Amino acid sequence: MGQITVKLIQTPDDIRDMARGAVFLGAGGGGDPQIGELFLHNQLTHGRTPNVVTADALDDDAFVISIAGIGAPTVLVEYLVSETHLLDLLKKAEAFFGKTIDALISAEIGGANSMFPLALSALTGLPVVDADGMGRAFPHLEMTTFSVYGAKATPAIVTDELGNIVTLDVLTDRLAEETLRPVVGALGAMVFSAIYPMSGKFVKDHAVHGSVSQSLAIGRCIRQGREASEDVFATLLEYLNRPVDDRHAILLFDGKVIDVSHETRDGWHWGKVTLKPLDNGPDEFEIEIQNEYIIARKNGQPAALVPELITVLDRETAEPLTGEMLRYGLRVKVLGYSSAPIMRRPECLEVWGPKAFGLDMEFKPIVA
Repeated sequence: MGQITVKLIQTPDDIRDMARGAVFLGAGGGGDPQIGELFLHNQLTHGRTPNVVTADALDDDAFVISIAGIGAPTVLVEYLVSETHLLDLLKKAEAFFGKTIDALISAEIGGANSMFPLALSALTGLPVVDADGMGRAFPHLEMTTFSVYGAKATPAIVTDELGNIVTLDVLTDRLAEETLRPVVGALGAMVFSAIYPMSGKFVKDHAVHGSVSQSLAIGRCIRQGREASEDVFATLLEYLNRPVDDRHAILLFDGKVIDVSHETRDGWHWGKVTLKPLDNGPDEFEIEIQNEYIIARKNGQPAALVPELITVLDRETAEPLTGEMLRYGLRVKVLGYSSAPIMRRPECLEVWGPKAFGLDMEFKPIVA
């Protein structure tokens, strides 16, 4: 493999920027990045940094796999990640697949699941591809471009920190999701997995590219806006609305949380958040959560919905907030951001459009 290594993440600021941007792109899900951030920072203190490569650096026959946490984000915040556990997972994955792993790729870019492959890269030297399977986070295993275009999630291996191991090989990724979810619940609602074995050529053709570097850029934009005492939201919206990739970002709502519910059920975080304007005006804004922010409604009418990204940020600092961080009284701004163009293709919307989440409505893209 003719690797072209990009030293994107070399300093503590880079790690925090990456985590911040990953939470933004995670649309409320993907897990609190603090655990993965601490894990990666520990590698940095030992002089180890992740190797990020562009997909075109991969040989076509390279063996690429996703290392991902599966479970409820509300459990992950109380979860300590073990180097030994993840290294053991890699070792078991190579034995299970009978192949040497050439590169890692995130299944989703959101929150913690963007950080663990980077930390493993720093720990092992394995490269991480600047790409993922959705350009955001989603609650279901089959909701990736990998799955849509033919790279199955299984065969897969799943482990918990106690050493329990589950292997799975089923006919469809939807069945994999339905089979794994009760397994995850039985193992404490948090496991790590080696899933989506695929070739370098498949990654080049079907991944969402540039998502690692985009996370870093978004996080850096927020930090530098704060440091310059700028209007961080104006700076961020200007960056997100650059004329590339047919993507747009808009302010959906500005207000405070007046009601919030959280429930961990069936291995997912379910929730609902209600906001009102700071001046207690008549408008009401609601966000529904299934690990991620699935739909936002203003006065009962859809304001943004999957697969477009709904992102909640602290009103003062512009720090992106995961769903489990939301609580009564928080003052926030809610942004809507277009999903990657590949995510809006008709064959993809069949898998993660509104109807896949039980919403009887058609997809409507965010427009500037």
